[in-house]
Amino acid sequence: GVTYGNSTWVTTGDNETILTSSDGTTWTSRTSGATVNNEVIYANSTFVALGLSGVILSSSDGITWTSRTSGTTEHLFAGTYGNSTFVVVGDNDSTGTGTILTSSDATTWTSRTSGTTKGLWGVTYGNSTFVTVGESGTILTSSDATTWTSRTSGTSLNFRRVFYKE
Repeated sequence: GVTYGNSTWVTTGDNETILTSSDGTTWTSRTSGATVNNEVIYANSTFVALGLSGVILSSSDGITWTSRTSGTTEHLFAGTYGNSTFVVVGDNDSTGTGTILTSSDATTWTSRTSGTTKGLWGVTYGNSTFVTVGESGTILTSSDATTWTSRTSGTSLNFRRVFYKE
């Protein structure tokens, strides 16, 4: 993952890798202490990095990272921010449902009922709607990030990402 905020580029990768850059050319390695190799987002003055086994880290500057309790051991793949809410999605959890977590502050996370047995791999927010996508053509939408509705995609192919552009 890669994102930009607070005049800083942040990218995440394998083996606990977090790099920062002020110009996108020269990069500095940062210590995270956790496996973050999926996505990193910036919103509400906070960087949020996601990884394997339920790892969520947050940082105000991209340099110093704090591990947060996610409440899941599933792999977390994507995150977004909208309507004053962070939303993170991932693999199907121990109950056999796609993982959706929400937070108002990127510190305390709440598990939400997804209503799907499929893993969720992408999420975005736009036009007052959260949209998450995943395995076997899964699409879910929500206006409040709490209650999710399954939508028919017409395909059984996997969706990896979803974007909203104004």
